[in-house]
Amino acid sequence: MSHLLFHGSATWLPVGTVLRPSLDYEKRWGHTDFYRVLERYRPAQCLAHAASVFLCDSDDVLDAAGGGAEWVFKVKPLEPVSGHDLNLSSGISAASSQGQGEAVLAHLARRYWAGSASEDPLWEYLTCAAEIITVEAF
Repeated sequence: MSHLLFHGSATWLPVGTVLRPSLDYEKRWGHTDFYRVLERYRPAQCLAHAASVFLCDSDDVLDAAGGGAEWVFKVKPLEPVSGHDLNLSSGISAASSQGQGEAVLAHLARRYWAGSASEDPLWEYLTCAAEIITVEAF
């Protein structure tokens, strides 16, 4: 992906900083129902969430996508980028809390990893490195 994307953060970082995956991602998100399901069905060629920097294609959706709400970084991905519909992972959480079966969870996870869109997609982009080009207060 050659165009610029956005990353939200609670911490200010200077222009030129290279964002890398959070070392405590699994500590913060590993207990969630969507994380376990997504990892169980993640194809080997797809970048794991714990090995990813999360980006959006608009700063308008950073908050909805779970990004930090203090600083907006416009970034240039330095590695390949894959796009996934965050609402499919939300669907996994809903299906899990409703006690829906493994087939439903697997279907949603496979759609997420394939880059398929839900009825109301909210795109997140995963890469393993991105350079901060600009910094603005949220």
